[in-house]
Amino acid sequence: MAGGGDAPSVPVWDMAVLAGATLLLSTIVIVVWTQPVTYDLDGEKEILAVHAGLSQATLTFESTCLDDQCNPLSVWVVPHDGAEDWDGSLKGAQETILLDSESTESVVELSEPIESGEYRIILDGDGAYTFEVTVNRTLPHEYVPAIIGALILVWGIWRKQQEDTD
Repeated sequence: MAGGGDAPSVPVWDMAVLAGATLLLSTIVIVVWTQPVTYDLDGEKEILAVHAGLSQATLTFESTCLDDQCNPLSVWVVPHDGAEDWDGSLKGAQETILLDSESTESVVELSEPIESGEYRIILDGDGAYTFEVTVNRTLPHEYVPAIIGALILVWGIWRKQQEDTD
């Protein structure tokens, strides 16, 4: 220690309990805590990129019009070309109508799953909207850290109990 003192060593299983609990809880918070984002649109605008993961995925879009008079809103799912910035091309894109001039909010799921890979999400409309995307992967790899954390946590607790009985 910096002051010249000495501290007892911390057993590996105690650290496993801390690390496992941290992985488990942080993964759950990250996966569950999503917030819709507000966008002011004037035509087409790239808002985010999504990864389908190692398998197919379905996309669900939630949108709400924030203006007094709502304009139509659509979303384009464009295969990512690897470039940092979107060049405005909608080649190979899939369009989905989210809102028309009659509706102020909607929840729409893509009619077909997207294949493995990365995609750009482009909103097309005029006005202010809140928008949220949910990606439902066939192989939900986002839960792997929680599973690893739970296994480490259980091992740490089990090993600690073994120490107490010795």
